[in-house]
Amino acid sequence: MIVSRVVGHAVSSHCHPSLKGCKMLLCQPVGPDDELIGAPSVAIDVFGAGLHDKVFVSTDGIGARHLVHDESSPIRNFIQGIID
Repeated sequence: MIVSRVVGHAVSSHCHPSLKGCKMLLCQPVGPDDELIGAPSVAIDVFGAGLHDKVFVSTDGIGARHLVHDESSPIRNFIQGIID
């Protein structure tokens, strides 16, 4: 799991069929002092996270494919929870 902050959203005009209707967010890792570090990545969201929310991002591709119910989906990252 990677502690990240939601820094934007992603929109795709053409995507894999398993991702139709999925909310995709740009999540950038944060350091110990809540400073943004590293490059942002796209993660699917089933929790309703919003802009600037602090979240746990999982890079478990098997778990992400389970969420979209498609074992051939190219998705790898998903938001596993929102941090209060």
